[in-house]
Amino acid sequence: MSSEGNFATLTWEQLWAMILPVAKMLLILLAGHFAIKYLVKLFSRAMSSSKLDESLARFTGKAINIALHILIFLSALSTIGVSTSGIVAAISAAAVALSVALKDSLSNVAGGIVLLLSPRFVTGDYISSNGDEGTVLSVDLMHTTLLTLDRRQVTIPNGILVNQHLTNYSREPERRVDLTFPISYESDPEQAKAIAMGAILKHPLILTDREPPFVRIHSYQDSSVNLITRVWCKTENYWTLYYDLTEQIRAEFDKNGIGIPYNQLDVHIKN
Repeated sequence: MSSEGNFATLTWEQLWAMILPVAKMLLILLAGHFAIKYLVKLFSRAMSSSKLDESLARFTGKAINIALHILIFLSALSTIGVSTSGIVAAISAAAVALSVALKDSLSNVAGGIVLLLSPRFVTGDYISSNGDEGTVLSVDLMHTTLLTLDRRQVTIPNGILVNQHLTNYSREPERRVDLTFPISYESDPEQAKAIAMGAILKHPLILTDREPPFVRIHSYQDSSVNLITRVWCKTENYWTLYYDLTEQIRAEFDKNGIGIPYNQLDVHIKN
């Protein structure tokens, strides 16, 4: 008997028994997909109102989305009698093969997880590592993206950031501005120190709670006496104060006759 004839002789109960598992599978997939979207949306809202780092929240949301979709897919397959244990075993074998082939990439993935769970920096921090520096735009699973001061985006593998020396300039709320000013040997160092201190104390961004402003002779060079100044400020005001004091102290030196030397060579001619 032909297959058409066999299909025609099926009762409604038999057809329903065949259609019902497929319908259940489709219902689980559709309902599960929309339920996951709703849950991820709720999670994103909760994270946006929390103090959790933006990159960690984004990564966690993606991980939850992928994990729940895999769970829904396996549940849907079980409704039509497909053994999920075999699928899980195949996925495990494929994961082992991929881990061998992509060991360098997996080291970056592991680095990304380490950076997100025990962060050395967060989104918005200004960091430097291995010659690159900038503001952290995002920390993804494999790479960290920095925005440099001249608006270039630099992408660094997470494995490098985990294993290399890294400086975070934004972690502490206060920073110290250190400046060195050379003056000539003919100038009075005590006068120069007083002028530099006066310019510092006039600036509204300095902080005196942690440590009073500091101005002392730092070193004696071939053609100059070097003064060092140290003053604290809020981290976000560092560069403003740095450039302001560099310009203002130089202007005060010029106004009061404090010479700033330059390299020169004296030639003596003997007859």
